[in-house]
Amino acid sequence: FLYKHTVNKVMHPNQDIFDIYDLDKKNKLGTLVCHKSKLPLRPNYENSVLAIDFLEVTSQNNGFGTKILKFAEEYSQQIGCNGYLTLKADGSFMPQKVPHIFYRKFGFSTFDKKTDKKLDEFIIKNSNATIKDFPCLLMHYPPQSNKISKFTQIFAKIVQIMRKYISL
Repeated sequence: FLYKHTVNKVMHPNQDIFDIYDLDKKNKLGTLVCHKSKLPLRPNYENSVLAIDFLEVTSQNNGFGTKILKFAEEYSQQIGCNGYLTLKADGSFMPQKVPHIFYRKFGFSTFDKKTDKKLDEFIIKNSNATIKDFPCLLMHYPPQSNKISKFTQIFAKIVQIMRKYISL
């Protein structure tokens, strides 16, 4: 269940806030705060993007974050942003496990090849990154080339399966 309300602020006019609830358990699952942006935040892309100002899930590893991002992509389509998203990946709330890896697995890119490669290496190694590994980064979806991210995800799964069988 989604509850939407709009807040008008000086910095972000018409900021949309979505609170997501589980109707069965009556628990809040997460919050998405976003706004349509006309800023040219992406190289070679002058159209609007949906800027995610805040994303929170109440618990990790249950698929809610992915569902919220998929909703954001659909909402971006609905409001004329063609599915394009942008956000600032910030590890200050969880410095020992920053969200950058999660966003990269979803398909976000920083448009900096070295940083994206470093993120991909963490994915392949199946390791958590800390705030020391990655500062606040502006990330975009979809990335310029989704092939690297998809390949990295497949390769990471193969490595994970191999490690599982080797340890048996």
